[in-house]
Amino acid sequence: MSKRGVKSSENTVERMERINYHNEQKNIKPGQCNKFLHAVIDPAFLQNEHGAKVLSKLNDLNLKYEIKQQLKPRVITFYRTTQQNLTKQGGMTEKVVDQKFIIYLLPGAELVQHVKDDNLVANIAQLLDHYPGKTIFLLIFGLVAYCRENRGCVGRKETEVALTELQLSINCSHQLIETADEVGDLVARLGKSMAELPYKQQQQAKYNQEQHYLGNEKKGCVRVEGTAGLHQLYQNQLIKIPSVTLEIAEAIIEVYPSLSQLIDGFRFAADGPNLLAEIPIRRAGGPITSSIRRIGPELSKKIYKVYSSVDPKQKL
Repeated sequence: MSKRGVKSSENTVERMERINYHNEQKNIKPGQCNKFLHAVIDPAFLQNEHGAKVLSKLNDLNLKYEIKQQLKPRVITFYRTTQQNLTKQGGMTEKVVDQKFIIYLLPGAELVQHVKDDNLVANIAQLLDHYPGKTIFLLIFGLVAYCRENRGCVGRKETEVALTELQLSINCSHQLIETADEVGDLVARLGKSMAELPYKQQQQAKYNQEQHYLGNEKKGCVRVEGTAGLHQLYQNQLIKIPSVTLEIAEAIIEVYPSLSQLIDGFRFAADGPNLLAEIPIRRAGGPITSSIRRIGPELSKKIYKVYSSVDPKQKL
């Protein structure tokens, strides 16, 4: 093959790799990634009125599903596929990846019986034997309704102890669900979370690698370019503090126009916690009068803690 032919072949391969990479990045983004997650639903999971709700919610999110008997009844497993890509040899490839999480539907009546027999942990552990390496999310359906119809069937304390033991023993989370709509919503929510997991992991790895601690990819975030946007970011940050309204934030910014000036004020003031206590607050942009309210010592101390405390467990 001539040098021109070799170079052309290399360019084709590089172009294919770029296209495949671009497609992979596009397909893991929220909204697009739903198309590649598949739920495999045991027929017993869909019995009764909640079955139609589950399928309807999955369709609304464009999550694919198939109804197939599982190793144990009332189980949903998940797997992810990738878009078919053209290989260097001219073939097509598609990868299938099993997901770590499964959903297990447990009727309230069965939970009560397991609590009475003191074998809830053993029962779920047996389920894990059929799905090694998986993490089970336990969906408990109709417990409250069953207990209302069967007064005194089991104590609340006994049930809570059994569920707590289950979570501590084999890391099995649970949620109590009473209506068909709630079942559908929960399955769809968990499926959506699994679909978006690779994207979120990629973003987290990116921020960790580049030491980024603030992102602006979500709706409502402030875009900062150079110094543009810093004022709005500063204001938004103050508003996130409990009890700090827009009027209070504007009052603070009028005295301390930047975050660095506010932090320096706390650092070098003779009485840092009360630094902001006497700052007057304009009401809806109106004039300052003799009866104007002030930030006050309690809120000043709270804001001081936010910007000066080095204790990661500090409570406001």
